Amino acid sequence: MINGWLVGDASLIAKMEGRADAMQAGLEKSVQRLALQLLTTVKQKLSDDVLRVRTGRLRRSINQRVTVEQTSVTGIVGTNVEYARRLEFGFKGTENVRESLRHITQAFGKPLKAPMTIKVRAHTRKVDFPPHSFLRSALAEMRPQIERDMAAALVKAAREGTA
Repeated sequence: MINGWLVGDASLIAKMEGRADAMQAGLEKSVQRLALQLLTTVKQKLSDDVLRVRTGRLRRSINQRVTVEQTSVTGIVGTNVEYARRLEFGFKGTENVRESLRHITQAFGKPLKAPMTIKVRAHTRKVDFPPHSFLRSALAEMRPQIERDMAAALVKAAREGTA
């Protein structure tokens, strides 16, 4: 998360109040552009071989939105896919495995004469899955650019208001 505040003398704040709409509009355009760039960066990270993409579902689910309120402009890039949290933060603990059918071609390291279908009972297993950050790392990579672009948008809006 990146936050910014304007701190200054009362006269500066009074001067800027007349330009608040222009500054908010400039910030809104900047945040919209930066959110799209962050979305592209996240999707690129997911395209790398680190996560061994199988279906592309997570990559397709990445979305962005910008919300504008009276005193803030917020850009959000994220996903609603249930396994994204495990990838981003990792997981250590136990999980339940449901009963299933499995096709096998070997048993005890030796090939079978004919493939068989076996029933795997429901059970719990220990899991130690390391984090594979794609959201936080993309934001960390873009942080200097985000800070630069937002500052430039505010300066530009403030200067245009004086002309």
